[in-house]
Amino acid sequence: MQPGEVRETVLRDHVALRGLLSRVEALADRVAADETWRVRDLREAAESLLDTLARHMEWEDRHLAPVLRDTDAGGGERESQLHGDHAEQREVLSHALERLHDEGRPAALVARNLLDLVTLIREDMEDEEVSLLDSEAPRNTATGVDAEAD
Repeated sequence: MQPGEVRETVLRDHVALRGLLSRVEALADRVAADETWRVRDLREAAESLLDTLARHMEWEDRHLAPVLRDTDAGGGERESQLHGDHAEQREVLSHALERLHDEGRPAALVARNLLDLVTLIREDMEDEEVSLLDSEAPRNTATGVDAEAD
């Protein structure tokens, strides 16, 4: 897969993830507003989001990380940043899944936790797009992938 294709795939995935985030957010807002009977739908939507996000990170580890590494002299640093970000995100997702599966948690708390998670995931995607996929950065003409300016 060419570097430009990797970038476009990541950005396309982010669009799909934002749709899932919006669905979880809308359901969480309803549950937080005392529509507690929707907590089951919220848990299912959150489960789908977390599964999709885990698969997306695995794909990025296999395809984006090597592209970042091979881009230029600073590529190894960007690859390390990606792996570090993913390690932190996996820890957060694991914790979120534990709380999500705890049937004893009050619906309002499940909703609040998921609203916080939605905000965090959105911020992480935006950061990734700016720091690793920014199309405005100088580009390495050999790979067609963003590179740091000298």
